[in-house]
Amino acid sequence: YLRRGHWTEHYDLSLQLFNLAAKCALLNAEHESLQALIDQIMHNAKCFEDKSQAISNTITLLTWSGNVLGAIELVKSTLSSLGEGLPAKITSSVIKQNLDNTKAQLASLSDDTLLSYPAMVNPSKILALELFTTHFQILPLVHQTAVMPLIPLKIIQISLAYGMSPRAPIGFAQYGNFLALVRDEFEEGYRYVKFALSLMKKIPSRAYAGSVMFHANYTKVHVEPMQSVIECYLDAYLASMKSGNPYAIGCSYVYNTFCFWSGKELKAVVSSMKETLMESKYQKNLLVRALMLPTFRMALRLMGQSGAPQQDHDINTSDEARNEDDITGKHVLHLRAVFFVRLSQALIFRELDEARDAAKEYFSIGEVGCKFAVTTIPSFFMKLYSGLVSFWIGREINDKKKESMKWLARGVACKDEIEKLAASASKWNFQNKVYLLQAEEQFCRMNFEEAEKLYDAAILTSKAHKFLNEEALANELAGHFYLETGRRDRSVHYFSQAFEKYNEWGAAA
Repeated sequence: YLRRGHWTEHYDLSLQLFNLAAKCALLNAEHESLQALIDQIMHNAKCFEDKSQAISNTITLLTWSGNVLGAIELVKSTLSSLGEGLPAKITSSVIKQNLDNTKAQLASLSDDTLLSYPAMVNPSKILALELFTTHFQILPLVHQTAVMPLIPLKIIQISLAYGMSPRAPIGFAQYGNFLALVRDEFEEGYRYVKFALSLMKKIPSRAYAGSVMFHANYTKVHVEPMQSVIECYLDAYLASMKSGNPYAIGCSYVYNTFCFWSGKELKAVVSSMKETLMESKYQKNLLVRALMLPTFRMALRLMGQSGAPQQDHDINTSDEARNEDDITGKHVLHLRAVFFVRLSQALIFRELDEARDAAKEYFSIGEVGCKFAVTTIPSFFMKLYSGLVSFWIGREINDKKKESMKWLARGVACKDEIEKLAASASKWNFQNKVYLLQAEEQFCRMNFEEAEKLYDAAILTSKAHKFLNEEALANELAGHFYLETGRRDRSVHYFSQAFEKYNEWGAAA
């Protein structure tokens, strides 16, 4: 609708209008129109900085359509053009050197000093920070996590040299997560997460508030009572929606994931998941849909409904099922989540063969993702359920001593990770999980008296700390413990409690 020659006669207005139109096309899933708008901008832009929004939209489009490797290559080439390329080889010594430099720079700066830093005005550095934060978000999807610790360090170093921008708080939040969740420096990490939120308020920007909140929440959900922090992911989603931030769908996915695995009422969780799946379908965000569907199907099965999404919800068509299979084949992070959901279902429904098959696949993939960034199901939930399944399998195949010991060792390793979190992060969030894993370990070692105490401790702390689903699971596993050790009368009490708690959660026990 613009007259011929508008790029020449009204360049600034044309650039602004085309960038806004491209953003609308992205959020409305009008991908062909989006590509046409991007092509116009890239052809007519006078300088590299004027292409920045078009480049960002292209990266988002590639990611949503499942071409994560293409998005990463575009990020890397653009950063190199800006003179901010990352080292070709990332080693522990490179990470340590940058971490030591960043810590030394920050050591002499109080929070008040950092909050009073001047604003960043260099457009190429502003674009570099935007690309670094985008790079951080998509790297775990293809298991390219070695470089991730370097990214928040680079963001902070650039911010200290050139001033603070609305993207700087994201870097400080990621840095806090790294200190807390990788280096086990929870006190210092928690400090920088809270500082990131303070800096966000000091440099108000509706466009990035949701992203800052999203990253800051991950250490908070370890340190503070989980049930309250989960709602902050909903706040991040709402903030992103208000600004048109395409990362809103990621906030919604993580919110729903935490709600399910922490035991929020199932009917409400499924309703919220349906809304997110519909939104991801509308936006043609294949990746989020593929990540959410396994947990959604598990929730439906727990409620006694079909294990696959119903057609009347318009959640999954045959074409989308093929898209999901395509995503699964490309991204090991999603594949591992699929096997984790399968082993978790098998644990609850006591399907030993399915549990063993899924757990073998799960452990064969190994550790993927990033410890200080939530991308699929949070790692501590994975440690809990895979540890419980490992103890169960090891106990059931005790006639095969070597294989049994391997499974028991896996269970112990998972238990040790949760024990560390209970000691250094929060007893509220993790102590009940520790007790349950310890109970299963003692059951395997035939220390029945100790196991009894630990099952009861797991049940009581799950109840006190408001993890309803884990209270139900602890009762169920205690029931099996008493049944398998020849005390049927006592098992009835625990199975009855499990039945009651599963029903309270919304499961068709």
